[in-house]
Amino acid sequence: MADKHNKGKHNPEKKGIGRKFKEMGSELKKVSWPRFSTALKNTGIVLLVVAVFLVVLLIFDIILRFGVFNFLVWDSTASISALFYNVPILNNIINYTRPIFNL
Repeated sequence: MADKHNKGKHNPEKKGIGRKFKEMGSELKKVSWPRFSTALKNTGIVLLVVAVFLVVLLIFDIILRFGVFNFLVWDSTASISALFYNVPILNNIINYTRPIFNL
């Protein structure tokens, strides 16, 4: 009979959404948040590392394309400019800047 009267009360499995948010708020108060300057510094470091890896991968991509291009095409007329037109990123840059510089 005691179970009949305490049906929904004090049942840990039946927590309302308000209680969930209250628990989440209490857990967020325990978090040690970094200062804004520290977060900004760490963000800058992450962006710098991503930019460095982007440049490194772009260089490797150009080297590998140039190597494969020269290996597959044994033509004396093959030039370095043909390599740049075969790299999609550089091809887009060339096509977008062509009208600006009258190329």
